[in-house]
Amino acid sequence: MKIEDIEKRSLEYAEITAPTYANGDFESTIADAFEHGANWRINSVWHSYKIKPDKGKLLLVEDIDSAYDLVYLNNSNSWEELSKKSHYMRWAYVEDLLPNKQEE
Repeated sequence: MKIEDIEKRSLEYAEITAPTYANGDFESTIADAFEHGANWRINSVWHSYKIKPDKGKLLLVEDIDSAYDLVYLNNSNSWEELSKKSHYMRWAYVEDLLPNKQEE
């Protein structure tokens, strides 16, 4: 995920929510928005097993027992067969789980 995607989503979120200053509790409104954004970022990189990942990418997969494994999908294995056999529920590209590089 690119920083531009995060910025775009944050602007979309800002348009549909309006922080309020009720009973002097503006700080908790900011904290709620931060928590919502952090949860969105974490969940946005995960895909259903029904969506076929690109070959040649390293994946983190979760199975029905909430166990995780690293998988490298290449030309010799079919995602459909692999996900069905291993009971995968969702997956994410490892590169999307890594921190964004900050420009210095």
